[in-house]
Amino acid sequence: MPLKNKNEHPIEIMAVDDTPENLQLLVDMLGKKGFHVRPVISGRAALTAAIRRPPDLILLDMRMPEMDGLEVCTKLKEREITRDIPIIFISAHGATADKVKAFQAGGVDYINKPFQLDEVLARINTHLKIQRLQTDLANQNGRLETMVENRTQQLEAANQKLAMLDQTKSDFLNLISHELRTPLHGVFGATDLTFAKLHAKVEFQELRELYETSRHRLLGLLENSLLLTTLQAKGGDFVNNVSQLDDILKTVRDEATDLVRSVNIEIAPVPLGLGKVMGDWFYLKKALLSLIEAVSKYSKPKSQIKIHANCFQDRVCLTFEGSGHTIPENQINQFFDLLAIPSAPTGDLGLSPAVAQRIIALLGGQVRVANKSPKGIEVQAWLPRFPVLKEYGQTSAPA
Repeated sequence: MPLKNKNEHPIEIMAVDDTPENLQLLVDMLGKKGFHVRPVISGRAALTAAIRRPPDLILLDMRMPEMDGLEVCTKLKEREITRDIPIIFISAHGATADKVKAFQAGGVDYINKPFQLDEVLARINTHLKIQRLQTDLANQNGRLETMVENRTQQLEAANQKLAMLDQTKSDFLNLISHELRTPLHGVFGATDLTFAKLHAKVEFQELRELYETSRHRLLGLLENSLLLTTLQAKGGDFVNNVSQLDDILKTVRDEATDLVRSVNIEIAPVPLGLGKVMGDWFYLKKALLSLIEAVSKYSKPKSQIKIHANCFQDRVCLTFEGSGHTIPENQINQFFDLLAIPSAPTGDLGLSPAVAQRIIALLGGQVRVANKSPKGIEVQAWLPRFPVLKEYGQTSAPA
């Protein structure tokens, strides 16, 4: 059965020699082994025939009249259609200089005359195998390049879609924060005037409390929406500011106490002597207050939110602990995502976790949340310190 090449055609070997007896010997020997042999009597004829129909391999006599094997090989390597054909030189001259010239011209191997059938077959099979592997590798590289190109196009399309969705989200938040604020103030003003006339009527007290709670939540949502829009548009242009953490925590505790007083939750005293951290005072206060507000939603009445601090040379870790409720395990990883958790046990989280995470991330810090036992949650905020302090024993925060 004839041997087949990659195109499922019989493997074709061109034998080039100006001695007819040598050509006949190669045709007989290789034909019996399943190869299709094309005998060519001169170098010029071999060049024309190879360009017209490239063979799988060429056995090329090195020394021939008019156009020798070196010139034929050189010209074949100059053409794209024939440059990858393996060329094995055959010569009665075995000098090192001749072999060097053969390899410099582009030959892949060199056989001395008189040749032995086993040696010729071994070298032919070796180079046909190498050629096949190189072709397979080139095809595989081509497929990989196509896959990479297709994947790149898919990623570009996905990025464009994400950018569009992100812009839509930003536009929506901007619409909420700007376009709704004016009409809502009118609604709030009219409602306040109505309740002012009914302040003495006990039956309206519960309704007024519901109104105040709803107004606070709605204004907080508007404020956080505007802040998220600002952070997305301007980025972290506040990150190079420096703030005194003690002052921020005192203010956060005071405002948080007012925030959770209605649900009968206390805020523990804050740790002091924490030094300076990176970030603008206003944004840091907003981030930490948002975290305490989130913790309060998982705290039961008459409980206390505790605040701990661990100081490192380059960071400060603040931990806010609440007790009473835990986060469902399937929601923990989405805790800081935008509106990923619709409600907490004692109220809506709103945008508070997302606001805190984005502010602290822009500072180069991190936020984490975890359930604790007995029932409760703890939220950690890792804040970059400024300047780096030497008095603390640890040199860095854990990764």
